[in-house]
Amino acid sequence: MIKVGYDAGHGLSTPGKCTPDGEKEWSFNDKIARAFAKELSIYSGVASKRFDDPTGKRDVPLDERTDGANNWGANYYISFHHNGNTSKWGNWTGVETFIYVGDQPKSLALAKAIHPAVVKAYGLRDRGIKQENLHIVRETKMPAILIEGGFMDSTIDIKKLRDDQVLENAGRMIAQAFAKFCGLKKASVPKKEETEVAQQFLNETGRNECKEMIKRGVEECLFTSKHENVDKYNDTELISYSMAYLNRKTK
Repeated sequence: MIKVGYDAGHGLSTPGKCTPDGEKEWSFNDKIARAFAKELSIYSGVASKRFDDPTGKRDVPLDERTDGANNWGANYYISFHHNGNTSKWGNWTGVETFIYVGDQPKSLALAKAIHPAVVKAYGLRDRGIKQENLHIVRETKMPAILIEGGFMDSTIDIKKLRDDQVLENAGRMIAQAFAKFCGLKKASVPKKEETEVAQQFLNETGRNECKEMIKRGVEECLFTSKHENVDKYNDTELISYSMAYLNRKTK
C-alpha cells in the first residue's frame, strides 16, 4: 500500500496569504486538494491523508503537518500552494514546483513526474523545478514536493485561479501523474458506482438543507467561490461546505 500525505497550504486566517483584493490562498489550494484526493480514490493500492484543516478555519502549524505525515508513515508528500510576489497586481506569471536543497534524487523524481501536469493544467509559464529550504519539504522523512500553482497577485494568473474548472483539472491531473509515477491501477469498481456507494449517507432533506446553507453562505459573502455546481455535490462535499459555513458564521 502506497501512502501519500497532502495538504492545502495555510488557512483562511493566515495573514498576507491572499490576493490584493482579499481572496484567500487557502480557498484556491483547497479546491486542488479535494480534486486530487477524489481522483486518487479511484485507484487501488493507495491511501491518502490530508494534514491541514479541511475547513480552513485553523492554520495547522507546519511541524504538526510534517510530524503527522512522518508518524503516519507516508511514502510521499504533496503540498498545494499558490504564489505571491508583491501583494500588488502585476504581470509576473507561472507555476513552479519545489523540493528540498541538496541531493534529493527521490524528491526530484517525484517533481519531474508531477510538474509537467501542473504546467499543462494551468496553461501558464513553466518556471521549473526549484530547490528551497522550506519546512514542508525539509522536515518530511519521505520524498516531498511543494507546488506553487500560479501567482495570486498576477493579472495574468488570477484568471486561472478564479476558474474552478482549472483548479479541479489541476488536482485531477496531478493525481493521475502521481498514479502513473507509482504504477497504480484503477480499482475494479467504476468510479461513479464506487462514489455513490461510499458517499451517499444523507437523506434528501439533509441534502437540501446543506445546499441551502451553502447558497446562504454565497449570498452572505462567506465563500469566495460562487458554488454554481452545488446541485452536483456529493454528500461529503455538501457536509464539508456546510460545516465551513457554520464555522465562519459563528466567528
